[in-house]
Amino acid sequence: MNHHLMHELETIIKLIKSASSLIQDIRARGFEIKYKGDVSDPVTEADLAASDFLMKEISRYFPNDLIVSEEAPLPEDVSEQKRIWFIDPIDGTKEFINNGKEWSIMVGLAENNRPILGVVYWPMEDKLYYATKDQGAYVESEGKKSKLSVAPPPNLKEARIIQSRSHYDKKVDEIAKNLGISQMLKQGSIGLKLGSIAEGRADLYFNLSGKCHLWDLCGPEVILLEAQGAVITESGLPISYHSKTSVIREKFIATSVVGNTSHLMKLL
Repeated sequence: MNHHLMHELETIIKLIKSASSLIQDIRARGFEIKYKGDVSDPVTEADLAASDFLMKEISRYFPNDLIVSEEAPLPEDVSEQKRIWFIDPIDGTKEFINNGKEWSIMVGLAENNRPILGVVYWPMEDKLYYATKDQGAYVESEGKKSKLSVAPPPNLKEARIIQSRSHYDKKVDEIAKNLGISQMLKQGSIGLKLGSIAEGRADLYFNLSGKCHLWDLCGPEVILLEAQGAVITESGLPISYHSKTSVIREKFIATSVVGNTSHLMKLL
């Protein structure tokens, strides 16, 4: 394990599980729902409470780092010399509101604009994905810890595409049809989708919206990369994790396919 990040990893896992308990308590007693702009972008009392808790605690443990949360304004300090934590207190808020199971709590850490640590926790399954740079990715479930590794398909037609339940994209159906891909899976939460690819249960996730945010991807990306997967952008450049803006304007693919991925870039 990457020993200089061991303290960070252990701390974040502890904090995420505490945030999970807080969220579950709020869910059990009922919660208020608000909207950020319009009805397609809800936020709950649980999102806000978990965000406040994680920001406060991470700041207490790591006072010299910047913190970016989905449910808080971007920090005024945009120093790129600092490490930056990215928090998504509930990834899959619509699933959470609809009493679904597929939502997660995600925290990622970036240094020099690239992710170096990621934790994704699936409370409803008590399933934990985590990774630190150059030290592999792992999943803990039902009391067992396993190293994660993607399982690339023998050919593209055998690939399994994973799509969102609440943000289903018909353009991806068209891509699948043109490629002769018939296996389509649905799952909530970007973190859980990339976790499925890292586990070898899916192969391709297309995000063509241009509306994904850095907190959606920082933690999951390092988990997928450490499981020998890849995140491919339309420019071919890696995604830059900074604090100046949160939106990832580029289309991207998360995939189990590595090596020559030029044929996949052409799909974006």
